[in-house]
Amino acid sequence: MIGIVISGHGQFASGIYSSIQLIAGEQEHVKTVDFKEGMSADQLQIELSHAADEVEQGDGVVLFTDIPGGTPFNQSVILSTEKENIKVIAGTNLPAILDGLFSRGDALDAFTDKVIQSGQTGLQTFKQKKRQEEDLDEGI
Repeated sequence: MIGIVISGHGQFASGIYSSIQLIAGEQEHVKTVDFKEGMSADQLQIELSHAADEVEQGDGVVLFTDIPGGTPFNQSVILSTEKENIKVIAGTNLPAILDGLFSRGDALDAFTDKVIQSGQTGLQTFKQKKRQEEDLDEGI
């Protein structure tokens, strides 16, 4: 099973995990690491490393972060260069992680491909369809 670590600025990680729990229940081998105000990059690195070690089950770990180029992302990338079988995904949203939770038996590369696709299709805008004049005339 692929392990999951979620990290981001403020309470992004714990907040998104709260939503996950509400929708999908408690999840095994998932940890959150919030990058709190006053926390150093070195402290974050240590917490990310511990979390990755805790969720590792032999199939790899995916670190989900909020902003590409932000400190949680940068520290996750550094960690991925130091440890094997760690992938980093930035720009995380709830649809991406939820889909990933149900695909944790996949190979690591297939898992990350699927999660990226889910995250992209999870971003949508509501467009109201305009009723055509003939539709308005039918009931009158």
